[in-house]
Amino acid sequence: MPSHEFIVGEAQFLLAHVLWNENGVQINGLEFTPQASIDDELINYFNDSLDWIKSRGPSESFSGNGLDRYGYTIIQGTESLNTFKNIITSWRDLFSNAPKDIILTGNYGWEVDSDVGRYEKIPFNRTELIESLNKLIEVIENALETNQCVIHLGI
Repeated sequence: MPSHEFIVGEAQFLLAHVLWNENGVQINGLEFTPQASIDDELINYFNDSLDWIKSRGPSESFSGNGLDRYGYTIIQGTESLNTFKNIITSWRDLFSNAPKDIILTGNYGWEVDSDVGRYEKIPFNRTELIESLNKLIEVIENALETNQCVIHLGI
């Protein structure tokens, strides 16, 4: 499944030097740490609460709130980073109460050549889900400690 990558960096970060794939984010061939990878379906599930985060893109093409799912988003400033951290921490704490195998409700879709529709059911392993959220919290905390930004690389 596609995923969103999160790293710490400067607001004027140059995307030209970045490679991201299933192995994570690399800059000039070196792994970037800390970094977090979050499943696109989970980002979609969180989307309404992520819109509470003040953010911007590298250009005027995206400005405002939330994440540019298909592009590049910058989250900077103590207020925005703390809001982001609190939202992700709240989701992590909520999921810590879930069963081992979590089934989330996804988008509504229709069967091909039919009027029959249903919501997608998206499975997650609780331990892996919480681990990925902990990594994202680590990225956000690192940005707060170093007075940098969280840079989001969409799908």
